[in-house]
Amino acid sequence: MDDKDRVLLDSLRKDARRTLVGLARDIGLSRSATQERLDRLVKAGVIRGFTIVEDSDRPAGACAHFLLRHQPGRTCVPLIPKLRRIPGIVALHSVSGAIDMVIRAEGADIQAIEGVRAAIAALPEVAEVTTLMVLDRHLG
Repeated sequence: MDDKDRVLLDSLRKDARRTLVGLARDIGLSRSATQERLDRLVKAGVIRGFTIVEDSDRPAGACAHFLLRHQPGRTCVPLIPKLRRIPGIVALHSVSGAIDMVIRAEGADIQAIEGVRAAIAALPEVAEVTTLMVLDRHLG
């Protein structure tokens, strides 16, 4: 990955709907060269998808982070597909330290978050789940 790739990624972070011509202008390449870079980044898995950012005036709903420890001798790898199937989970992060994973979930209300927590805790690979309810969102 070079500097032009980094500028391309930065432009997409700011506006994933930016036109190809606008992206080409940002990095100083032709439209076709920019398309080739974009295709390469998608194929390599550097870009795995595009998303939307909703208006901040929308009702916030409920959000929580779960700190997960798996059973001794287990790893995150077999757990990830099971967690991806749980509605409401929006982020999964394997981490180092006393905690094995940090999971973020969003739902319409606290009952939805409780449902996500119950589904996580019911998985046989999970030893412990700590729930951290988000009180206010300051960024992202």
